[in-house]
Amino acid sequence: MMLIYFICWFSVMSWTINNWLMIWYLMEVCFVMFVGVCVVGKGYSISESTMGYYLVQVIFSLVMLTFILFYMFNLGYMCSFILTLGLMVKMGMFPFHFWLILICGKLEWISFLILSTLMKLIPLILLYYLFCMSSFLFLIVSSVIFGSLMGLNNSNIQKMMGYSSMVNICWFIYSMSISLSFFLMYFMSYMVMLCWLINVLMNYNIFYVNQFKFSSLNLSTKVMIFIYGLSISGFPPFLGFLIKWLVINYFWHLGFKFLMSLMILISILAVYFYLQLFFFVMLVFSSWVKWYTMNFIKFGLLSFLFLLSYFILFVFY
Repeated sequence: MMLIYFICWFSVMSWTINNWLMIWYLMEVCFVMFVGVCVVGKGYSISESTMGYYLVQVIFSLVMLTFILFYMFNLGYMCSFILTLGLMVKMGMFPFHFWLILICGKLEWISFLILSTLMKLIPLILLYYLFCMSSFLFLIVSSVIFGSLMGLNNSNIQKMMGYSSMVNICWFIYSMSISLSFFLMYFMSYMVMLCWLINVLMNYNIFYVNQFKFSSLNLSTKVMIFIYGLSISGFPPFLGFLIKWLVINYFWHLGFKFLMSLMILISILAVYFYLQLFFFVMLVFSSWVKWYTMNFIKFGLLSFLFLLSYFILFVFY
């Protein structure tokens, strides 16, 4: 708990500092503390994955430190580009996402929550200092496409949510271009929604989709998991959709209509992650919807709700 407290404190503190070296130092302190949170009470598998994660982060941290010094003293070219690549590694964006997938599925839920939220704060503020819409266009779109496609048909819930976080990071970057206050509102909303979902999964110790087959979840809990998942992915009319709608509305009026249309179409695949999860939880791995325990009227009502959800999706998007 002390390590988690310090990670929270240093992540927030970095947003009040305008010195590159101090922000880099706080980022590395948070990284070392997060490694400590990951390996507490764990076996060989997580230690092996964490070692790979540690080596990747240390190498790119040293590269970033070198080019931060070059950037501060104007001693080299392409410093902004190299720093951007280093920050993409820190956040697990495509094509530097390999370390994220390496450790996802082997973490405790509280460690995964920290990795998906607080560990992204410091790289995001550094990225804000380097932000340029034209230079980030290809990188962000490629990360959204890859994160949406690779998350399909994934039985590991942490990996599925890791790919979903790759999509949400791109929306974070676009929200930062509007204003920092809007980004903080978006980030806090995402963190609250993720806390709700992880709290339910952590209480029942669920890490894989097929674990729902052996868990004693009641109907209300399954519906809560479904709603929280749809809210994170941006399904209307939940909180995640309302925040994304503000971003879409802003960039639509600025003339980025093709970009926003592409982001919306690809983000629908992220919604499919959680619709697929709902299908397995409510239909495949549940006995109350089998034919011998459910009459035709209830089955028709369930089918109507599914069709209504898809209709709302296409109408609002």
